[in-house]
Amino acid sequence: SIDLAIGEVKLTDFVQAFSHWVYEISSHKLLVCDLQGILDLEGRRPVFRLTDPAICSKGKRDQHGSSSKKHRYGKTDLGMGG
Repeated sequence: SIDLAIGEVKLTDFVQAFSHWVYEISSHKLLVCDLQGILDLEGRRPVFRLTDPAICSKGKRDQHGSSSKKHRYGKTDLGMGG
């Protein structure tokens, strides 16, 4: 956890909030998951250094119902079902 002006906050809550924010701000078209990294406390403010994210995207569907642009964000982009 980390102590902030608003109180003590679990580090996992920050990462989950970021994932949720990306999902909402992208109108439910992107989901950032499998986040890992470190909390850097060396600077003026705490900074998360996140590495190796997996981004799942909701591609457009063609007339047959197949999703287009699979793997748009790398090999871990398996769409929203992934």
